[in-house]
Amino acid sequence: MATEKWVNGSGQGLTWSAAINSTELNSLANGNAVLLATQIDNSVAFDMFADFSVALGSAAFASPNYIGLYLYPLNQDGTTYGDGRFGTAAAGPPPSNYYMGSIGLVAATQAQEGALTGIVIPPGKFKIVLYNQGGVALAASANTVAYRTYNRQVV
Repeated sequence: MATEKWVNGSGQGLTWSAAINSTELNSLANGNAVLLATQIDNSVAFDMFADFSVALGSAAFASPNYIGLYLYPLNQDGTTYGDGRFGTAAAGPPPSNYYMGSIGLVAATQAQEGALTGIVIPPGKFKIVLYNQGGVALAASANTVAYRTYNRQVV
């Protein structure tokens, strides 16, 4: 009888790595989205899954609220990601065909963390778009997004 198990990815692997430059999310207005600068390159490793972890600095989050994550693949022109709307912060949300999931936030003034797990990733280059629907602008600092990759193996 075959058994399936998770195995370390051939690319990033299970060690968390930043998917963001240090200031990209600072003070991101409510209702806006931004394309994160870090390109994730899965064109050699061909990992199948990724987890994304978001940590936000303290802000007065209101209800209902969430942070949306979208995967923007590099298009055939070699320069445009997804629909090209979010090179800098712009009004969102991004189109639903790029949607990976959302992380719910507590309606409180505090730092918050959450994760999306088991996200299927494409065999190519892509970037993440983060959509702020937290009810307020994000904090002016201490905002991060990280990722790790892995595969499933039948043994």
